[in-house]
Amino acid sequence: MAEKEIRTILAPLTNGYVLLPNTVVGEILNYTSPEPFKRGPAWLLGEIAWRGWQVPVINFEQLLNDGSSTKITSKSRILIVKTLGESTQVNYLGLLIQGLPRLKKVSMTTLVEEQTDELPAAVFSEASIDDLRAYIPDLGDLTRIVELAAYDS
Repeated sequence: MAEKEIRTILAPLTNGYVLLPNTVVGEILNYTSPEPFKRGPAWLLGEIAWRGWQVPVINFEQLLNDGSSTKITSKSRILIVKTLGESTQVNYLGLLIQGLPRLKKVSMTTLVEEQTDELPAAVFSEASIDDLRAYIPDLGDLTRIVELAAYDS
């Protein structure tokens, strides 16, 4: 029996990658400055209009590293992701990435989970794929964190 493969998107960050099933990716946009929220943490960059939705844009890497800043360059992009959560306010998220993502088929033999004592908030797992370090986000948790930061008073 052939090993099951999952089609994913491997999107570059400054230090590592974010790995997502390609079914949750809506679009990859050139970076444009989001409209800032009136308040919120530094990792919450603001929101953009996309296909009739207001989409919060986050610096996922800054959220993970609790304050380290990621520079916006000509290679920066916004990866639009379906949240999969039960939120009534956040249906899509924009993740700041550093370049064009690539399609990647992963299987149990190509994806190796990293053993870590404690995972950052909103991370389901850390893994390596082809010797690259990747974060697999917990989209439900990430949605709740963004919703609390952006919309709750």
